[in-house]
Amino acid sequence: MTTPLFTPTADGTAYDIQPAGVLIMLASYVYDAESDLPDDGKAGLKRHIDSILTAARAGGFTQGDILATLLSRNEVSHRVKAMAVQACAAAGNEAIGQIFNAMRIKD
Repeated sequence: MTTPLFTPTADGTAYDIQPAGVLIMLASYVYDAESDLPDDGKAGLKRHIDSILTAARAGGFTQGDILATLLSRNEVSHRVKAMAVQACAAAGNEAIGQIFNAMRIKD
């Protein structure tokens, strides 16, 4: 994995986040035991995670179940990062764009 998932912007006030970084971040909100996100919020984010993994499977990513399990353990290892990058690449920019656009719309 050569592209960082989170890169500070030039002015240092924000981050550019790669799609795999978004996937990992969503999982941390859903599965972190310390998260104070309400259950309905977690359910909404879980649907977006599932959408990304479904698009990845459709694009030929065969380890979606393994990645889902690792994400549910709130594991952020090199392996998980690499798998998240592969999953998002398999999903493709168009599908990822559609999923991210759906995330902007309130359920």
